[in-house]
Amino acid sequence: MKHTLLFLLFTVLVASSYAQPGSGRHNGGGGGRGDGRGSVYRDDQSTLSIFSEKGEQFFVVLNGINQNNAPAYKVRIEGLPQYGNDVEIIFADNRTAAIRRRITIADPVDGKAVHMTLKIERNRSGLPSLRFHKCIEVEDNYRAPDDEYCMTYGQPRRTYVRETNTPPPSRGPRAMDRATFNDAKQTIENASFDNTKLSTAKTILDANYVTTDQVIELCKLFSFENSMLDFAKFAYSRTVDNNNYFKVGNVFSFDASRKSLNDYISRGGR
Repeated sequence: MKHTLLFLLFTVLVASSYAQPGSGRHNGGGGGRGDGRGSVYRDDQSTLSIFSEKGEQFFVVLNGINQNNAPAYKVRIEGLPQYGNDVEIIFADNRTAAIRRRITIADPVDGKAVHMTLKIERNRSGLPSLRFHKCIEVEDNYRAPDDEYCMTYGQPRRTYVRETNTPPPSRGPRAMDRATFNDAKQTIENASFDNTKLSTAKTILDANYVTTDQVIELCKLFSFENSMLDFAKFAYSRTVDNNNYFKVGNVFSFDASRKSLNDYISRGGR
């Protein structure tokens, strides 16, 4: 597709972006887990794909209608009935501010349908934004990977047939992937003092989730046990597998620290 198409689409997207607090609209018409095989589309209807770089789960609301009835981190919506669409991203964590944009999903040169892909990324301040990723011609006989939530706009029960019954995307937050975690760990480790490491770690976890094993790795970056204990308590509510959190106690040298953490866990993180 022409380079001018990519440039114009990118310019339109950047110019039309804005964010607002999450509205919590997780219901409404349209949406559903696909159970069809191959894609069926008209050549005058575009396709929109959205994915989160960090695996954050979200709902897509198009033109005021919720599309996916279960949160996912990768969503594909086919058969868009119009080129100009109001796109709103509502995050499943109910903490992150929603993103909303008015986007034209069509070739600006000839007005033909396209398959546009957008990505959700976070800036240096941790705020989410919706960015242009790529734009191609609409694919024929598309087969979705197992981790992609696929549907047709306004047709919740007819899209894809899979060779196996794939369950809908799991609810709840997703921990940082290995690459993202390694970057976070390096950032914390680069701080010279424990108090700086602690504030950096808390800032990172304000916008991300971790596993118990990742918490253990981060705890080992602190020089003093009180800093380690402070972080371990803070990270408890940002951990996706709290049932394994008892393992964090093994990083402490003193029984008093282990007891303090165990008491904190037994109180449900209070």
